[in-house]
Amino acid sequence: MDTIFEIAQLRNRVAQLEGQLTFLFTHLQITYVPDADVLNKPVIELLKSGRKMDAIKAYMDIHGASLSTANAAMDALSKKI
Repeated sequence: MDTIFEIAQLRNRVAQLEGQLTFLFTHLQITYVPDADVLNKPVIELLKSGRKMDAIKAYMDIHGASLSTANAAMDALSKKI
């Protein structure tokens, strides 16, 4: 029983931390863009080939992101590559 309770506590704490990060990112007008990883490889290839609109769509499909989030991510990724 203790394990189930501990897992519930950890899930609650993670949810609180995610909420705090979301608040901070929104308040500071920051878009979080993780470092390029395996999931972003096709997106990066599309960006490198100059196909930004396709990269945005691919990012939205892979990450379930909104258009504005995907567009901001592409701008940030474009600066890194």
